[in-house]
Amino acid sequence: MLGAAAGGICSFVILLPPISSGLSMVTSLITACIVVAAAFCPMSRILFFRTAIFFFLVSFCYCGAMIAIWMLFSPENLMIRNSSVYIAVPPHVLVITTLFCYFIMRAAVRITGRKSEKNSCCTLTISYCGKEKNCCGKIDTGNTLREPFSGDPVIVVKKEVFPEIKCCTNESLQSGFRLIPFSSVGGDGLLPAFRAEKIIITEQKNNYRVSAYIAICENDKITGEIQALVPSALLY
Repeated sequence: MLGAAAGGICSFVILLPPISSGLSMVTSLITACIVVAAAFCPMSRILFFRTAIFFFLVSFCYCGAMIAIWMLFSPENLMIRNSSVYIAVPPHVLVITTLFCYFIMRAAVRITGRKSEKNSCCTLTISYCGKEKNCCGKIDTGNTLREPFSGDPVIVVKKEVFPEIKCCTNESLQSGFRLIPFSSVGGDGLLPAFRAEKIIITEQKNNYRVSAYIAICENDKITGEIQALVPSALLY
C-alpha cells in the first residue's frame, strides 16, 4: 500500500510542463527508488538497487508499449506526458474490472492447485546425530537447490535451529558436510549442508517422510517466524 501511494504521488509529474527526455529519465529513476523504498525497505543496498532497476525497466517497457498503442491507434482516453501514462477509466468500470480480475485469479489458483501464503506453512521434524529438532517451515516453489553429487533436494534452515553445529569450519565440512552453491537476488554463495537421519514434514495434518539435505543459513536470510524453506518438489 505504501508503494502504491508513493507511485501515485510521483505520477503527478504528468501535470508538470514538458521536460526533456534526459530529465524525464532521471525523474523515472528517482521515482523507482522512492516506490521500492516505500514498498520493501529495510533491505540490503545491493538488493535495493537491483529491485529499483528491475522496477524501472518494467515501467520503461510498459511506457514504451503505451506509446506504441498511442501512435498506432491514437485512443482518446490515453495521455502520455513526462514518461507518465494516464488512462481515463470511469470509476465504475475500474471497480468492475478489478473484481473480475480478482475472481479470475482466484479461479486460476484453485485450478492450478497453488496454495496461499497461509496454507504454505508446515512443520518439520529433523533428526541428526541422535537429536530431534522441530521448526516452522514454508513450502517454497522458488527453492530449487539440489545437492550437486546426488541431486537430492535441499531444505534451507536457519542457524538458530541447530545452534550447536559449527558448520563453517574445515573440520565440520570434512565430517559429513557438503557445500551447496546457491544463487539469489541478494547474491551468490555456498551453504554448508548435511544429510539428516530423518525428516518428517507435517502439512495440513498430513505427514511426509522425505530424504533431503539440510543447509544451514544465517538467521537474517529468512525473515519472519519462518525457520526453514522447503522445496515444493518434496511434496508435490
